[in-house]
Amino acid sequence: MTTLDELLREHRRLTAVHVERWVARGLLHPAGSVEAWSFEAIDVARARLLADLVDDLGFDDDSVGTVVDLVDQVNTLRRQLDLLGQAIAGQPAETREAIARALARLTAKG
Repeated sequence: MTTLDELLREHRRLTAVHVERWVARGLLHPAGSVEAWSFEAIDVARARLLADLVDDLGFDDDSVGTVVDLVDQVNTLRRQLDLLGQAIAGQPAETREAIARALARLTAKG
């Protein structure tokens, strides 16, 4: 876990105002009370992304929320596809081959 002070030291362009605004908008989810927030690694990475979007790319608050929502959706899909791949890998060879043939047919249809 990372404290607010550690987060601000690590990412010098972030301010407490940035972080407070993103927490209020539900873009960051710290544990603890306002006086003693602690952030998990995912929120530290998200704060870095938010800072890049705002400072480097000039996104406004509404756009930032949309971009983060889309990133979350992509990450969810990636996790689901990984689980699906693991489930398929655990099937008998005949089943895996049938799935591969079906995917090839679907891909060929475009």
